[in-house]
Amino acid sequence: MRKFILPLTIVCIISSFFLAFQLKIQTKNTNFDAVSQKNANLINVIQNLETEIENQENQIETMRNQLNEIQNQNNKGKLQDLQQEIIHAKIEAGLTAVNGKGIIITLDDNKEGLNTAPNDDPNKYIIHYEHILNLVNELKIGGAEAISVNGQRLVTTSEIRCVGNLILINMTRIAPPFEIQAIGSPKLMAESISLGQLDLLKAAHYPVTLEEKEDLIIPAYKGELQFKHTIPQ
Repeated sequence: MRKFILPLTIVCIISSFFLAFQLKIQTKNTNFDAVSQKNANLINVIQNLETEIENQENQIETMRNQLNEIQNQNNKGKLQDLQQEIIHAKIEAGLTAVNGKGIIITLDDNKEGLNTAPNDDPNKYIIHYEHILNLVNELKIGGAEAISVNGQRLVTTSEIRCVGNLILINMTRIAPPFEIQAIGSPKLMAESISLGQLDLLKAAHYPVTLEEKEDLIIPAYKGELQFKHTIPQ
């Protein structure tokens, strides 16, 4: 019996060694699997976050593009509004040619009257700047929106004055016959001048004509607009 004790002891020792070694390997495998699973979970989380970030970035880019489109549309609208304001301002300032229905008044010196009375004062038979000025003011009262005299567009800075025997408009000499063109309501303008300067000229036997036009063209003001003391606010 004693002769089997030593071999059995050796077998037990070897078995214990192999058992311990197997347990150690199994523990290592278990730890390795746990770490691998944890890493896999982290990678999955990171991938999900990257996908979410990409989606958010795409949404932000889409919103930026939409915002740019809206801003561009607003800018285009504002630009169009400004362009329309400029056009209206130029029309009101007389800086652009205009057309529309209106009237044409033609005046001339009373040459026939002067011929029949050669010794009379000739100033009684010629058109003076006051006659033109009065007619222009009456046309404005009648709602004239644009006026020209012998092709000279009248603006806020225009002058109708006399220098010697000359009539100047916009510092340009004009001579008879005088043609006054006005765009507006023909009826209202005709009524405004009917009991004023026009009738006085007719009564004094000046050659005067008045005609209505459906499509009258009045040229733009060609002079300079100089403001030395006016400051915009």
